Amino acid sequence: MTEQFDYVVVGGGSAGAAVAARLSEDPDVTVCLLEAGPSDVGDKAVLELKRWMALLESGYDWDYLVEPQENGNSFMRHARARVLGGCSSHNSCIAFWAPAEDLDEWESMGCTGWGAKDVFPLYQRLENNDGPGDHHGRSGPVTLRTVPPKDPCGVALLQACEQQGIPTTQFNSGKTVVNGANWFQINAREDGTRSSSSVSYLHPVLDRPNLEIRTNAWAKKVVFDGTRATGVQYLDPDLIHTRTVSTRREVVLSAGAIDTPKLLMLSGIGPADHLREIGIDVLVDSPGVGSNLQDHPEGVISWEAKKPMVTDSTQWWEIGIFTTTEPGLDRPDLMFHYGSVPFDMHTVRQGYPTSENSFCLTPNVTHARSKGTVRLRSRDFRDKPKVDPRYFTDPHDMRVMTAGIKLAREIVAQPAMQEWAGAELFPGPDVQTDDEIADYIKRTHNTVYHPACTVAMGADDDQSKPLDARLRVKGVQGLRVADASVMPFLVTVNPNITTMAIGEKCSDMVKEDNR
Repeated sequence: MTEQFDYVVVGGGSAGAAVAARLSEDPDVTVCLLEAGPSDVGDKAVLELKRWMALLESGYDWDYLVEPQENGNSFMRHARARVLGGCSSHNSCIAFWAPAEDLDEWESMGCTGWGAKDVFPLYQRLENNDGPGDHHGRSGPVTLRTVPPKDPCGVALLQACEQQGIPTTQFNSGKTVVNGANWFQINAREDGTRSSSSVSYLHPVLDRPNLEIRTNAWAKKVVFDGTRATGVQYLDPDLIHTRTVSTRREVVLSAGAIDTPKLLMLSGIGPADHLREIGIDVLVDSPGVGSNLQDHPEGVISWEAKKPMVTDSTQWWEIGIFTTTEPGLDRPDLMFHYGSVPFDMHTVRQGYPTSENSFCLTPNVTHARSKGTVRLRSRDFRDKPKVDPRYFTDPHDMRVMTAGIKLAREIVAQPAMQEWAGAELFPGPDVQTDDEIADYIKRTHNTVYHPACTVAMGADDDQSKPLDARLRVKGVQGLRVADASVMPFLVTVNPNITTMAIGEKCSDMVKEDNR
């Protein structure tokens, strides 16, 4: 069966849902959205934000194991959502505008039209934000609200940060927080329903006649006539038959920073030697596809609580702390998340003690310099790709995270935390030297689940970048990418709202280029 639409969007995730919803605002065009996973409509397991941790390694998760790591935790795995809404249906909904410095640097690297002056209005357009300031949007589809200060341990932690010299600072103020802490903003409604891209963009328009959403439709490859993308092959929900949807205008890939490069390579666009090795005919030799993988690696330090921890929360990770480990930086190189729950998924197996009544801080490296790859395991679309983040292969990253463990101890040693902080559970007081801390980090670190940059955009003449600044795949026609893979480098902060903004901007450019 072959069916034709004006646009085919592959992946109903953080960016793809925005692309499909915005393109289908024009009643004169037809849009088909293909999502490999099920719908989230009416599914409380997905929609109730505070249950997000149960989605890890579940049937909603592609659950990609990483390749063995020479300097990192080989038990680590990347959660990638397999459900309408993508990772915005799967994450903790921490919502940040990216720093202006990040976006302006993108533009300086050849990504024309992606500076702060261009992207900040997209944040404003997509949000309905309860934060102060005239810069905020009040009528967008995505509900952003500030976490209420209902966790007394968290209140004490912010006081301790101030005692340590890290002031309480408003987030998403339009100014970059280089040294500051506060309750997060989250994209969630007052009743605890996540304001994911699917809830925000798709649920209100499910009956839109020119938008067809096909779930449980797993894309196999992009179809080309010469070098023009003409459609997408996908596996029918019967798990046997291949179907094809064709496009009169464009295909947009929004399958995420792991599955988008996988799909491009399966379609013949990628590093030529690798494709030939796998047995795939090369359509475009594009070495940057599946390269430049970046992430926010995350360590953890935990204390037993002297008093009972909260038994309810918006999403259990409610405070962020930003700071620097060296002078003169215009952006923080270190970020912490504060968790009011045990975060022992990689420590118990290493023999460290744990407690259900505990709290933790998770130092993560905002601009990790270690870069990895996504490669095909075989030419079979059903095979999971090889994901090799190459964590801590650049010494900068371990230096920053080691400093983070030390700073976490200094914060929690402040007077404001004395009535809360009991014994340090992991790494424990015996782990003190840089080498001891580094050994602990290598064995127990996790990720903030922020893979990005694997199909990066750049200048037209930059052969290392697979996309131009309008998100068009170089070497072919009628094919774009819109998800976190397009970032030339990973933003300082949690990137989900920026990924939605990428979807917004992609839809603008598609409309402009197809007038």
